[in-house]
Amino acid sequence: MRTARFLLDRSVGGRLLVARLRSAGWDAVTLAEEFGDERAQRMADAEWIEAGTRAGYVLLAKDHRIASRPLEALAVHVHDARMVTFARGELTAAQMGDLCLRYEDAIHRLARVQPPFVMALNDASLRRKRPNLPD
Repeated sequence: MRTARFLLDRSVGGRLLVARLRSAGWDAVTLAEEFGDERAQRMADAEWIEAGTRAGYVLLAKDHRIASRPLEALAVHVHDARMVTFARGELTAAQMGDLCLRYEDAIHRLARVQPPFVMALNDASLRRKRPNLPD
C-alpha cells in the first residue's frame, strides 16, 4: 500500500495530471484543492513549499530550476521539503503523467528518503538537483 501523499503545484497543469495520478492510485491533490483557488493563485513558491511540506506532502512541480533559485532552494532546505520536478518545462500533462507512472516506485520511495531534496525527473532518470543556497 502506498503512503506517499503528493501536492501538485499549479505549474503542472492541475486537473489533467492529478486525475491521471489518482486513476493510477496516487494520493494527490492540487494547490487549489488544498488551499482554495484564490489563495493558490497568490502563493509564492516559498510559501507553498513551506505549507505543503508542513502538511506532509511530497511536492510535485514543473520547474526544476527551483533548486537553482536561492529563495526557493532555501525554502526547500529550511522546511525539509521533498520535491520532484520535471527536467523539461515544455512537457504536457500527459507526458508528465507518463513519466510519473514510469518512475512510480522510485517516486513513492522518496516519501521515506531523508529530506531536504529536489529531484529532477526526465526520460532517462530521476536525479537529485544541487541546491543553490544563499551564502
